[in-house]
Amino acid sequence: MSTAKDGELKAARPWKAFRAGTRGDNPGGGLASTTADLLAWARFHLGDGDGLLRTDTLHGMREETVPLRGSTMGDGVGICWFRRPVDGVRTIGHGGSGNGQYAELHLAPEHDFAVVPLANSEEGYLFNQAVVRAAFEHFLGLTEKDPEPVPYDDTRAREVAGRYEIDAMNLDIATDGARLTLAVEIKPELRQASDADMPPDIAPAAMGFLPGDGDEYVLTEGTLAGQRGFFTRNAAGRVTGVDLGGRLFNRSAA
Repeated sequence: MSTAKDGELKAARPWKAFRAGTRGDNPGGGLASTTADLLAWARFHLGDGDGLLRTDTLHGMREETVPLRGSTMGDGVGICWFRRPVDGVRTIGHGGSGNGQYAELHLAPEHDFAVVPLANSEEGYLFNQAVVRAAFEHFLGLTEKDPEPVPYDDTRAREVAGRYEIDAMNLDIATDGARLTLAVEIKPELRQASDADMPPDIAPAAMGFLPGDGDEYVLTEGTLAGQRGFFTRNAAGRVTGVDLGGRLFNRSAA
């Protein structure tokens, strides 16, 4: 579901990344599945390989191949899994989304535990994150909280304010002298040329820098509340890009 301009919910069409018959983007959102399917997949990964894979090969997929910086998804990537510590316990997971559809699959292997939330509205990301946290806390006693940003710094805020973009989206960071906000829009020319519904833009939402000098931030409100990312700099120390959800938006204007 998506929200129309009048605030009413409407069906988001198409909900798959591409129409039926176009398979090129299937790994990026062309699969449809169910809660039962995802839990069966989780059970396989919590097991010994069922004779299909050697146990050490299967469990080796959880091991870090690449570290992640300032990411909500975790502190490293295994093979198809994002690795994330929750209250001192190593968890693995992966999410997916289409137009108006959101899914999460998270495992705590040492507890033989998995949770799968699905949602069909543009608020689905926040709902799914809340369900995963509630399940970990209720069943395993593991508590996860968003990091707290440092107080607003006008000099630092003006240093990063500007427009950033990738091929399909614009990202605008702005300051009014009291708070810093982040907004994302699908490029207007792409939205205008599309003959199908496209996901809604993300309205300006408050964000704040995290402690330390790593140029990391966290969103504190809106549909992406809790989402973390970081800014990149060139050799001269000038801010040249911003990471959001694992995508690097390059700065195009201050």
